[in-house]
Amino acid sequence: MRKRLIGQQREQLDSLVQQRDRLNKRAEQLQRQQSALEQARNGLAGAPLAASAISLLNQGHIRQQLNTVIDGHLHQLKAAQQDSERLQRLSRQQAGKVKGLELLEQRREQEARRDAQRREWEAQLEWCIRPADKPLR
Repeated sequence: MRKRLIGQQREQLDSLVQQRDRLNKRAEQLQRQQSALEQARNGLAGAPLAASAISLLNQGHIRQQLNTVIDGHLHQLKAAQQDSERLQRLSRQQAGKVKGLELLEQRREQEARRDAQRREWEAQLEWCIRPADKPLR
């Protein structure tokens, strides 16, 4: 029963670590996209490409759309980073829980071995000190 509980806790820990790793990869991907979008926005912020009114209007519209996309990416990136930090905390807590359960199980096993050893010694001692004329029980 206890070993099964420890196994379940380990499975939860593995799941948390996998979720954290996937989230970190997603955050890295969002960070790369964010950098690319900011470079594109900076490229548009330079000198106008053409002098026509339609071209300037299009550039302004593109800048506005890029700003909206960048803001959305920033929000997603911040959420991914917060989730990653939360999963890191949870995985550390879960690792501590697993280690605590393992140590508790180890102590129980040691106590059981000590008790069995003590009972064996007591039986040997009883056998050694019994009078020779008394039969064994």
